[in-house]
Amino acid sequence: MSKIKAMSIMAHQDDFEFTAGGLFAMLRKRYGTDLELKIIATSRGASGHHEMGPEETFRRREKEAQKSASIIGASYECMKCLDGFHIRGQVMPDINVLGGVWNAIRGFEPDYIFCPPVISNPLAGIHVDHYNTAWAVRMVAYQLIVPNAYPTINSNTRKRMGLPLIINVDDPYADESSFHVAVDISDTYDRKVEMSSCHVSQVFEWLPWTNNEKAPTAESFAKSFLDRHRNVNKKYGMDDNIPREFFTFTKWGRLADEKDLEILFGSEVITGNAGKFIGTRQELSVCKIWKES
Repeated sequence: MSKIKAMSIMAHQDDFEFTAGGLFAMLRKRYGTDLELKIIATSRGASGHHEMGPEETFRRREKEAQKSASIIGASYECMKCLDGFHIRGQVMPDINVLGGVWNAIRGFEPDYIFCPPVISNPLAGIHVDHYNTAWAVRMVAYQLIVPNAYPTINSNTRKRMGLPLIINVDDPYADESSFHVAVDISDTYDRKVEMSSCHVSQVFEWLPWTNNEKAPTAESFAKSFLDRHRNVNKKYGMDDNIPREFFTFTKWGRLADEKDLEILFGSEVITGNAGKFIGTRQELSVCKIWKES
């Protein structure tokens, strides 16, 4: 069996844990050493603190992200652009950033990419880094098979590469309630809490400050984190206490098939109302909304 490669491309160092940490922990539990996991942050996250300066914030967040990734045996890096530097401010999908995303993907050659969705509702609020990270992945997706699309900054990016399956995670800024797959992450939920708790500068300092709330204890964070999952459940029409993660298949790369469902999620999943996602591109372009009972 060849190794399965799954990659997360999110805007900030702590975004991955909140949206796909449980699934990645499940994959590690299921496949062990037959799995490679890569976590990418497109931004430095350097403005995400109220007391530390940008450089200190970046250094601290890097250590937190590395600690979190190590819990599930994943590698972590902050993306470098074509110019060899990290993004200094907000994520903007110019050629420098697009080339950085392209190189990061081709350097790892993932089977699966998990990233934020492109928000299409003009009334929905957005986080510029989330939104443009999604756009960047979408923009370079087809060009992943083109070896000369961007200058290479990795030695192995000239070779032939197949398209990965690109999957959107739930985004708190998206005012949407459709999904393809909901995954019960109860078996690895404790790991997800452990990983998220590594981001001390964010969940115990910065986010409480932005919300004008008292800094949580480990116990109160665990409770509020579960409440967050309940609220996400409600958004997708499931009013219960089961911790879940929600995913939507895109057509940005290759198409999903039933084998992908089995590899990623096993047999115990809830299929949703975002439309058919298995079939030819022609079939998918004309499919109607459906829901499996």
